This record gives sequence, structure tokens and C-alpha cells, in this order.
Amino acid sequence: MGMQLRSEAFEILRGREAPFLFTCEHASNRVPAPLTTADADRQWLESHWGWDIGIPPMARAMLERLGGSAVLARFSRLVCDPNRRPDAETLIRTHIHDEPLSFNRGLHAGERQRRLDALHGPYHGAVHAEATRLAPADPLLLSLHSFTPELDGAVRPMELGVLFHEWEPQARDLRDRLAGAGFSVALNEPYSGRGGLIYAIRRHGLTHDRVFLELEVRQDLLADEGRARQVGARVAEALAGWRWRAGP
Repeated sequence: MGMQLRSEAFEILRGREAPFLFTCEHASNRVPAPLTTADADRQWLESHWGWDIGIPPMARAMLERLGGSAVLARFSRLVCDPNRRPDAETLIRTHIHDEPLSFNRGLHAGERQRRLDALHGPYHGAVHAEATRLAPADPLLLSLHSFTPELDGAVRPMELGVLFHEWEPQARDLRDRLAGAGFSVALNEPYSGRGGLIYAIRRHGLTHDRVFLELEVRQDLLADEGRARQVGARVAEALAGWRWRAGP
């Protein structure tokens, strides 16, 4: 892998020149200073509430095989969620299942703005800069996330979900390519891209007029680094040679 850039808010990884921009809004469960955590916070930070388990090694494996760039957030979604609008109610959660998060206790407007300025804004600035840098190649913008095999007692049988809003033909094409790689794939599952939950990649896709999709991966497929890298390699194989602008 080539160049690596890091700040408090993001990490940029660059492979060989290729038309791919991968974003990972929930790549870390880190709580940056000056915030501190309590023991009770760990159960949430280490779970799917705190980050997207398995996504960083998967993204690195894809980048190694396909090239392009990846932008990874370096702060927990519980500190400030870069996949939510700045004015969203769920931008910063103060409680999970009625249990308070110590680092979000007493949250006030000034602290909310500080996190937007220090974390949310710089992360999106990095994605914008990479999309601009890659613009001549007409890159595919693909946001990478993971989801739990079960939620509130409901089993999620799909292994991958392709989430879309404006680019349905390309989403269907990608679903078919991933199914051809042996995955069980659903469209707009376990979440819908039309429900406001792909804010980050949609924001930059619309700004740069690029094809943008979100890929959700079931977390049991990413249970350790080796398995996550294997999934990344299989997804990369499905993406290789894809002409996403060829769709209607």
C-alpha cells in the first residue's frame, strides 16, 4: 500500500492509481481527547454501537487488490456520527438502551459544535479532497459498513446488503456481481438507502456527480482479521473490471 495520511479525525490510505474511493464512517471505536471514558462505556464502544466491526481490515484488503483510496474515520460513531447530518437527532447519542454514555453526559451546544468542527467536518473534508483528486478517473464511491446477524430478535439472513438511492441499476448490477462471487446479497437491506442512512456517501456522490453505493457486510463474516481480509478479497474480485457507468 502506498501513501498514508492521518489526523485526529481521519486516516487516508492510497493504493495504486485506480477509480475507487472507499469510505469507512465507522472504522474506529476511539474516543479522542479531551473526552474520557468510564468502564461502563466499554460494552458499547466495543460492540456494533461503537463501530463497524471488521471493516478496517476488509477495506485494506480491497485497497491492496483494486487500488484507489480509502478514507477511514478515527473516532467512534458514539462520539459523533459522520454518517448522519450535522443536525440529526442521532448525531450524538447520550444513552443506549436507557444507559448513559459518560463522555456524552451533559452534552451542550458548544460541545456538539466542537465535535462537528474537530471530527465530523474534517472527516468529510478528507472524503471531498480524495473525491476531487480522483475525479479525472470517474471513481466509484463505495461506503463500507457492517451489520449484526440479528437485531431485536430478528435474524438477518443476507450476508451482504447493497444500499442505494439514486443509482438503482448500478446497485442491481453490483448485487449480481457479488452473488456471482458466492455471497447471499439483498438490495436495501438490512437498511434502506432511501431512508437517509447513507448520508455520507450520498453527500459526496451528489456533490461530485459520481456513482455512489453503500455496502453492508454481516459481522460474523468479519469475525477476525483473516476472515475480514478474505471477504475483502472476494468483494474486490467482484468489483474488478466493473463498468458502473455502463448501466442505464
